[in-house]
Amino acid sequence: MPERIRFLDITTGQAVPSLINRKNTMKILMPLIALAITTSVVQADDAATTALSAVNDRFNEAAAASDAEGLVELYADDTLWIAQGAPVMQGLEGPRQLFEFVTANEGEVTHTIDHLFVSEDATLAVMIGSVEAVIESQGMDATGTYLFVLEPEDDGWEIVTDMWHQHGQE
Repeated sequence: MPERIRFLDITTGQAVPSLINRKNTMKILMPLIALAITTSVVQADDAATTALSAVNDRFNEAAAASDAEGLVELYADDTLWIAQGAPVMQGLEGPRQLFEFVTANEGEVTHTIDHLFVSEDATLAVMIGSVEAVIESQGMDATGTYLFVLEPEDDGWEIVTDMWHQHGQE
């Protein structure tokens, strides 16, 4: 029989057997560890949520207006662009190529925000969401997931990392 972990009763100073054995300890501790780690990232407060939602709104408005330059302006000059099946790129060339292709082909792209987190000191945010892209002239009707890392700037937040992938056809 596995040895039981004993806890110390601080009122009596006596060791007290628990119902937890050493083998099952990790099963119990892992969710607690995960919870402890996630407490360092908090749900976005109202001001940050509003400002970050505005970034997503500007993305959708620029996409609807076929404004490739408006989309690129949401990104930092040294942004990391992590596209599915391609090496990581740094700079604006990756976003510019994609958005010029989408707008030149009259594509329709929309983002939704599914998860939004802001660091406790409000120096970093992570936005994860769904993307829908339809480019009829290219026979494309796709969904995917994006992950933005954003940093605050004088006039709001800017995207410093964009990682995305397209979901497989069903």
